[in-house]
Amino acid sequence: MTRLFRIELIKIRTNAAFWVLASLHIGIILLVILSGKMFLRSISLNGESITNLIDPSAIPLYQFPDIWHNVTYVAAYLKFILAIYMIISITNEISFDTLRQNIMNGLSRIDFIVSKYFLILLLSFGSAVFVLVTALVTGLTSTPEFEAHDLIKYSGFIPAYFLLLTAYLVFAFLIGLLIKRTGLAMGLMFLYTLIIEPVIVFRIKTDWIKGLFPLKAINNLIHMPFGKYALREVQDYVAVKDIAIVAVYLILFTWFIYLLLRRRDL
Repeated sequence: MTRLFRIELIKIRTNAAFWVLASLHIGIILLVILSGKMFLRSISLNGESITNLIDPSAIPLYQFPDIWHNVTYVAAYLKFILAIYMIISITNEISFDTLRQNIMNGLSRIDFIVSKYFLILLLSFGSAVFVLVTALVTGLTSTPEFEAHDLIKYSGFIPAYFLLLTAYLVFAFLIGLLIKRTGLAMGLMFLYTLIIEPVIVFRIKTDWIKGLFPLKAINNLIHMPFGKYALREVQDYVAVKDIAIVAVYLILFTWFIYLLLRRRDL
């Protein structure tokens, strides 16, 4: 297991695409948080307010405990950046015959899957830790007063974000392995993510059926939090049923990946 982990570390250490996309992922998260804070502050300083009744700076977007839910929800939208690298990693293994060579050198198909799962967990864990630190620092510097339970409340969205990102990257693994060509795989990934599934889900009227579609199920781990600032009811917790559905999809994705590798002539 250690050997497989080291193999992936060696691959990403000198991979320019990894460092560019990882930096982009981190930079956009920071940019969104900082620009949002500056926007609210500038409105407040200019003496404006929402409907002249609410001071925008008083909306606790960046304060404990709301910060955990808000930041993870926004960061979840940027999962496609890491998915791009995942697709590049898989398709390059096939295009450059690295996978074939590794198999010839004694690496089994299961070993290949495990090594890529190490990569997925590394990307997901690294992003989750970054979001955790960012939310923690932002909350500490933005919350005037808070108690210990405010610091912990809603922090469960961090492991939910980790699971969300892991599931989406496994899905990207499957797409990359299925299509084999980087451009086509990315195109299909974005087409399904942004058009195909959203259109199908939109046309379905039954909520529980909507929640059974893969990307809808993955996104349901973290529901949109901002409605509560407009006095609307929101789901401010991670539902067990949503975790269970995503866990089932992880098993299905893994099984399809294994079948593809077992039946394909490498």
